[in-house]
This record gives sequence, C-alpha cells and structure tokens, in this order.
Amino acid sequence: MSTATPPGDTFPAGPLEKRSLGEHIAVHLQSLLLDGHLRPGDTLPSQRELAQRYGTSVAAVREAISILSASGVVDARPGRGTVVLPVTQQAPSINLWLGAVLDETEARAFLDTRQVLEHYTIAQAARVATPEQHAELLGHLHRMRDVQGDPEGFIQADLALHLAVAQAAGNPVVLRLLRAIHMPLANLLRAISTDLLTSGRFPALYDTHRDIIHGIIRRDAPGAIQAFDWMLDQTTEGGTLERALGRPAEPEPPLGADFLEDLHWNLTRLIGPMADVLIPEAASELGLDPDSLTRQHLGRYLQGLARQLPPAKQDEWHALAELLEKRYGDDR
Repeated sequence: MSTATPPGDTFPAGPLEKRSLGEHIAVHLQSLLLDGHLRPGDTLPSQRELAQRYGTSVAAVREAISILSASGVVDARPGRGTVVLPVTQQAPSINLWLGAVLDETEARAFLDTRQVLEHYTIAQAARVATPEQHAELLGHLHRMRDVQGDPEGFIQADLALHLAVAQAAGNPVVLRLLRAIHMPLANLLRAISTDLLTSGRFPALYDTHRDIIHGIIRRDAPGAIQAFDWMLDQTTEGGTLERALGRPAEPEPPLGADFLEDLHWNLTRLIGPMADVLIPEAASELGLDPDSLTRQHLGRYLQGLARQLPPAKQDEWHALAELLEKRYGDDR
C-alpha cells in the first residue's frame, strides 16, 4: 500500500520573494479587480486618499500606480485620474509571470528583450504613426521634460511615452509584451533614474528621448533606433545598473591626460583649432566632461566625434579612431 508523500517533501519551502510596500499595494489593487470590487472604467481614489486608506505614504501608492500603469492594468494621466483598463488591454498579470529582476544577468536579459521589442515598435511607428499620434508622442515628451527633477514622475512619463510609441506601432501583441516587460523592470528603472539624476545625467537622457520622438515624426526609423540604443547605453554605463541593483561596481578610472593629449594632437592636425570645440562638445553629448571619459565611453565618444567631422576627413579620422581605440580601449 502506498504512503502519501507529505506536502513539505513534494513542495520544499524556499525563501519568500521580498516585495516593497508599493508592490504589495499593487497586488492588492489587482486582487480587487479580479474579485470584481473594481471594474474596467472605474477611477481609483486619489493617491493621497489611497495612502490614507492603506495607512502608508503617498510615495508607496505612487510606486503601486507606476507598477500597475507599466503592466497595463490602469491608465494614469495627470488631470484625469487613474482609470482601470479593460482586461483586453491589460498584461496577463502583474504577478511577475516573466520572473523578477534579481541580478545583473536577468536585468540585462530583460533590457535586451526590451531592446528587440522597441526596435520593432520604433520602426513601425516611424512608418505608420498618424499626425494625431505624433502630437500625442510630443505631449508625452513634454511631460518628461517638465518632470526632469522628479525621478518618480520621470519614470512614469518615460514608461507612458514608450508605451505610446508601441501603441502607435499598431501591434497589440507587442504592446502587451512591452507592458509585461516594463512591469518587473519598473523598480529597476526607477533606481536607474534616481542614479542618473544624482549624477547630473538627466538632461542627456531627456535629449535622447527627444531624438527618438523627433526621428519617428520625421519617418527616420534608423535615426530613432540609434537614439534609443544610445539611451539604453546611458542607463547601464558607468556602474549605473550595478548601483540600481544594490551592488555598486568598482569605479572605472578615467582615460586620463595621456589620452586627451593624444586626442587633441591628432584632431588638431586633422581639423585645426576646431578640435578645441569638438572635444568637449562630443563629451557633453554623453553627459560627461572630457576628463571623466573611461574605456566604457570610448567607442561612443569617438563615434560622436566622427558625426561632427566633414565627409572629406572621415577616412583619415576612421584610421585615427581605430588607433586610439586600440591604444586606450584595451585593458592596460
């Protein structure tokens, strides 16, 4: 006769997933939707009122709304309130069906997947977006500009803008996939935005979003995609990703005076006194001073210089850039 296996042997207990207060509130709000206490089309109470009901801070409620908005459960718009979306517009669940972002490997996997999906939506939006959708994208962009000093406001505006691009692309399946990707990334992106704010790199991050939207409006898909890739690099370079995950990386030393002297000499020989203008200008596009450049920035920095040189100088500069990258980009 068989003996029943104790449940504890069949399902060994592991450590429970740690959630922030905002994530707990988000899960509870979705449970109200699933139970029928909230229905599509309902408007949630204000964030201040929800904070009073839950006995918590407005910041925790704001985090919950951001999570629900990123996953497509609600539509949060300034001046209109937070409205519960129809089930057909929602992601399958906010319960991390894709898994949580637990370490750098998973974070980069999520970001890589996001990059593939956003390349598609940007290219499609550049091809098919209507003038009305162009105006909506500009509205989202202007909201990002207006909240640059507020990391939480910025991340909500950022997610809303990227979802609006996906909406303009016209593929509802990809839109839902992006919503599902954004949800587990929301807290990571919030931490990245805070890091960029404290390091003075928010203006450069906004500028890349502006280039994405203007590229879509001009029907310039390659230019808009290049701007997105530039933006993604900004959010992960210089130890930003590691700090957002709570594991600061050892700071990489700057390239130093030898590199700047070498660069200045070669660039001056190529284009004359304009080198004094282009060297800091190309660094400012990365949100940096020339003295702060590291090996991690080198390739994109040299590409930025190339874009500002006349066509007649490109071949010679290409050879010089290869030499500089080999000399200063390898481990020394």
